[in-house]
Amino acid sequence: MVRTLIKDVEHAVAIGTDQHRRAMLDRITTLFGDHAPHLGETELMPFEAIMLHLARSVDSASRATLAGAIADIANAPRSVVRDLAYDPDSVVAGPILARSVRLAEEDLVRIARKAGLEHLDAVSRRRILSEQITEILVTRAAIAAVRRIAGNEGARLSEAGFAFLMQRAQHDHVLRALLDLRATLPKGCLVSFPEPLSYGNGIDRDEQAIVALVAEGRIDEALVVVARVAGVTSETATQAFQRADLDRLLFLMRAADLGWGTLKHLIQVRPGRRLQPEEMRGTFEAFQALPVATARRSLGFVTTQDGAGSNAKVA
Repeated sequence: MVRTLIKDVEHAVAIGTDQHRRAMLDRITTLFGDHAPHLGETELMPFEAIMLHLARSVDSASRATLAGAIADIANAPRSVVRDLAYDPDSVVAGPILARSVRLAEEDLVRIARKAGLEHLDAVSRRRILSEQITEILVTRAAIAAVRRIAGNEGARLSEAGFAFLMQRAQHDHVLRALLDLRATLPKGCLVSFPEPLSYGNGIDRDEQAIVALVAEGRIDEALVVVARVAGVTSETATQAFQRADLDRLLFLMRAADLGWGTLKHLIQVRPGRRLQPEEMRGTFEAFQALPVATARRSLGFVTTQDGAGSNAKVA
């Protein structure tokens, strides 16, 4: 069967149409995917030769389809993976750079040092990243990729990489929050920001007051400040803080346009079970995704419902 395929491939590349070559590549990719779990390195060789030959004779769209199909295959042909990873089109290279475990470290380093922002963004999506890779990315990649690395515990940080992240975080509250949440840091390194970020309109002073009150254990007074900034009653703020779920407190803090760092301080002193790092990160993502205007509309409805419920009980 393999010999027949090789002859068909040679014919397709030599005199076949683009459509014929694409169909042949689809055929061999599907065949490889079906048999990959049972193939050893020696048995991979015929597939590797055929796929590489075809991959170099088709258009970018077909190469991108191939990349997506083999990116998650643990024993994908190394030469094919490498050929796709170095493609100047990020649509082709992206799936391999983001997911393939068959791409060698030295290739990732070389690509990270020379590639453009879209390729770097793909590399930043890898589940595991070495210190050498992250050190390059945090200095070259766009802020979205840098934030992704800061929030990924599988991305190891060198002291130099961490120092650069801290420098960029001085002017980026999202990156600052992600570093504050991070559980693994280089030995001897601490997240410490001497100056608070300014949010404008005096809110930074309110946030400093809330954090200071929480640190002193004066939670009720901190909630009074939250209530004043949010424009709700102290009772509403206290109820949000004391609820078993975090939804009401999250909406309250977002409606007040208070920062994640302030919310995190309140979460950490709530009674009951402490959140695990994964849960805290999920809460942070939900907080970032919630528009302030939406939170304000929802908070107004919830506050009205709370008041109606209290009046019903009194009556």
